[in-house]
Amino acid sequence: MKIGIISDTHGYINPKVFSLFEGVELILHAGDIGTIDIVTSLEALAPLKAIHGNIDTFPLSTRYPQVLGLEIHGVGICLIHQFISIKNSIIQQEVAQLPSKKLDVVICGHSHDAKLQRMDEVLVFNPGSAGKPRFSLRPAVGMLTISENGWYTPEIIYLDEK
Repeated sequence: MKIGIISDTHGYINPKVFSLFEGVELILHAGDIGTIDIVTSLEALAPLKAIHGNIDTFPLSTRYPQVLGLEIHGVGICLIHQFISIKNSIIQQEVAQLPSKKLDVVICGHSHDAKLQRMDEVLVFNPGSAGKPRFSLRPAVGMLTISENGWYTPEIIYLDEK
């Protein structure tokens, strides 16, 4: 399964995202969506699961949760906007609801800084910001490919590359 990972759009999506996400089977948005128009645009590409971020107000803040756990082909995933620790109680509560009760990947946003790092056997995946560039950081999105046997491959795609 090919999953488009996006965060921190703040009401604007870099146009390159639409071709990059063509053919994905699911899109995960890690918050700071900005406007309902962003949701509509992404849902035209693939089913969308999202959380709200610190800038998201009504109706986004009521339509989407603060944190979301899901399991795909046995891979435990938790979306949270502002990542602090994998031991965070809100993350642990979501993981406890998953069929396998295990956490493999945390997808987060907030910092706008695209990053892949391991913490205690868990991949922390921040796709960066797909909105207008801020803080002198490169705009980016992510791709997460999960095979049926549970192997997964993360990728960061910078939107300013030719």
